[in-house]
Amino acid sequence: MLAFLLRPLRLLAQALTANDSPRQVAWGVVLGMLVGLLPKGNLIAVTLGVMLCALRVNLSAGMLAGGLFALISVALDPVAHRIGAVVLLSETPRALFTWLYHRWWGPWTGFNNTVVVGQLIIGLYLAYPMYIVGHWLGAVVQPRVSQYLLRYRAIRWLRGAELGATWGS
Repeated sequence: MLAFLLRPLRLLAQALTANDSPRQVAWGVVLGMLVGLLPKGNLIAVTLGVMLCALRVNLSAGMLAGGLFALISVALDPVAHRIGAVVLLSETPRALFTWLYHRWWGPWTGFNNTVVVGQLIIGLYLAYPMYIVGHWLGAVVQPRVSQYLLRYRAIRWLRGAELGATWGS
């Protein structure tokens, strides 16, 4: 029970004090952004979530970015709907989307949903700027914040809270 209550604080402490490279932090932020922007319940979001967990990226930064962009994505839904409608109704990619939809896995991808296509386009458009921001966070901000936070016993305890919780049960 205690591990469940402390998990968000532990993830934040690990994200701020991890010894990951700036590239790992940046890719974690990008994948978390993509997972957070996309509506859940389709194959694209599940695949990106598996990639976030399976690849060697900063999982804490990805989870924090995913949570932040999940809150932002609600406000972007009308814009994403318009972008997705323009893409889905245009003649050029229509044959591709029709072919994808007629595969046995096609309806699960969500490519027939205007919001999914629009949020995917917005996410891909923001991927490079978010990589630059994530790299800057991992290179400049994280070492300073980590050095500052590790002076406190509570942060050191939170970083080891999962280890103690698994040993205790």
